[in-house]
Parts: sequence; C-alpha cells; structure tokens
Amino acid sequence: MKVLWLAYWYPSAEVPHRATFVRAQWLAARSQGADVDLLHIDFGPGPSSLGWTRGPKGEYVLRVRHVFWKLWYHTPWFTMAYVARTFPGPRPLILHSQVLLPAGLAGRILAKRWGLPTVHTEHWTSAGAKLQHPFWGILVRPVLRDAHMVFPVSDQLGAELTAAVPGIICRTVPNVMDWSSFPYRPGRLKPNAPAVRVLGVANLNPANAAQKRVEWTLEAIAILQRRHPHLRITYAHVGSGGRQPELSHLAATLGLEVQWLGSMSGTEWAALDVDVMLHPTTVETFGMVVYEALHRGLPVLASDIPAFRPWLLPPFGLLVAEGPEAFADALEQFWMNPFAVPQDGFDFKRFEAQEVGNQLQKIYAGLLPQNGF
Repeated sequence: MKVLWLAYWYPSAEVPHRATFVRAQWLAARSQGADVDLLHIDFGPGPSSLGWTRGPKGEYVLRVRHVFWKLWYHTPWFTMAYVARTFPGPRPLILHSQVLLPAGLAGRILAKRWGLPTVHTEHWTSAGAKLQHPFWGILVRPVLRDAHMVFPVSDQLGAELTAAVPGIICRTVPNVMDWSSFPYRPGRLKPNAPAVRVLGVANLNPANAAQKRVEWTLEAIAILQRRHPHLRITYAHVGSGGRQPELSHLAATLGLEVQWLGSMSGTEWAALDVDVMLHPTTVETFGMVVYEALHRGLPVLASDIPAFRPWLLPPFGLLVAEGPEAFADALEQFWMNPFAVPQDGFDFKRFEAQEVGNQLQKIYAGLLPQNGF
C-alpha cells in the first residue's frame, strides 16, 4: 500500500539540520518494509523558478524559489494544484502529512484533489495554539478532523490536540533518535568544584523568543556568579538565529564567558566538554535535545512543564520553575550536589529506528481497505 509523506519542514542542501526528525521517522518506516515515498516542498528566496528534482534518499522534491516565497509558502492552494497535475511519482493510496502548517493544510488540499484518505503526524510545539487561533484554527482544525488517525510525537502533544479538536483518534509515535551520535560519558563534576561548564541547545529564531528563554540561562549564571565570585561559570550555546546579537549583548553586559557555537550536528555538540545542560523553555512537544543529553550522560535542568514533569527527575535532571532566579537556584543546587546520569537508567530503546519503524509499519498494515479504511 503506497503511502506518500508530505513535508515542508525537511533537510535541504541549504539547511541540512532542518527537521531531521521528519527524515528519520520516514527512513525508519521505510527500513521496516513500509512502502513510503516522501514529497518535500522546498521553498526559498531567489530568482523565480519551479521544478522537480530528487533528494539524496530518493525523495521527490518540488523546489520553489521566489522573491515573495513566504507568501507562497503560507498559501499552499496554488502549489498543491501544481503538484496534483505534475507529481512525477506513483500515485499513493494514503497521504501522510507532517506538521499542521503548512504541510497539514497542503496535504488536505492535495488529498481532496486526488480523492485520498489522510493520516497526520504532529511535531510542532505551536500546534495547539494554532488550532485555537481565531484565523488559523478555522483552516487547520479540519486537517485533524478529516484525518483517519493523528500521530503526535508525545502524549503531552496528543492531549493538546484532542483538547483543541475533540473526537480525533490519536496514537503517539515518538521521534526517532540516533543514539550513535551521543555516546555515554559519565559526569565528573565534584561538589563545589572551582568551575562549572554549562551547555544550552536551542534555535535562536526570533519567532521562538517567547518559548526558548535563553536569557534566563544568561541571567541565572550572572546571579550565581554574584553569589559565588570565586566560581568560574562558562556557557556554550549551540544554535543560531536572529536573536544572537541581542543575547550576545546581554551576555557581554552581564560579564559572562560565552561561546556562541552556531548550528552543530549532534555528534559535534555531544563531544563538547560540559557538565550540565540548562533548558529553559515555556513549551515542548518532545524535547529531543533533552533525551540526547541524557543518553550522553549529561544532567539537564529544564523548565517544569508538562512534557518533562513525569520523568525528568534526579538522577536525570531537575525541574525548574520559571525565571532566572529559579534557574540560578537549580544550578547552584547541582553545583553543590552534582549527580551523574546512570547509563542504563532510562528506556531509550523505544525511540530507536527499528522500534518506531515497526510501529508505523503495523499502523499502515492496519489501514488496509478490508479494514474499512
């Protein structure tokens, strides 16, 4: 049964680290025998051009370049009309969209043109808010209502989706994690050590400013430095974006030692010589970097939000209230009484490609026409 994944969020030559979790899930399904193709709608700025190509893993790629590309990106009706007429691959029996906007909306449009049933995977931290939005909600709630099944990547996200659109059928299918990039390294920090090295991993896109509160980390470090002038605290940040200049200015004003490392692969940041990760965030659907840090043996001090509340407890990490003062208290507590993440203390297997791929394969097999799909 041919299934076509539709993704706008997806790695490209220009942005190789974008939404690698979508590609990982797709490849996991394919590796376990699912008959799945992937269609990447690749928008970007540049001289006007439109055409089909193939990706390095056999993806069908519609490459769209235009000076007003953001306008076309958010209005998929015209793009899907073109796809419906010109798609060079075999016609699928099921359309599987990835992320509400714009792929979920686009997938619903394309499925209606082709007369196909749909399923939908949701990864987006803002999905719940968009479903409740007075304008976008009108457009995207039917995406979930029309889908035969919805696959949130976490139970917490599933609860948000069903609260916004009651009656939908949700089944959690987690992101795929490649643990080979995050070999375990036991913690070495001693109580009241003369120095502590802090890591942060977050996109610095201005659109995420209300969610990824990197400034809380910087201010927390400054507070702790004032409490303990003899303590040397260094901070390394992985992730790039338009907020970096203002955050760099804040760090300089606070007199902090900071390395802005930009975008890095998992293998690269896992090799950094650090003692603890700080992850201040107001919302999270899955928390990939938190799981990655734990597999590497790095304790995590993260915001006390529903996504982490059931499981991020010592000896894996600490849940922290909102604000820099609370993060300063948590970092001080860890510095005085550091703990090491046990190597076999967490069930990482359920996130492996074989496990997730088998789960998707079984789901597709259960959606055969004779089963009423």
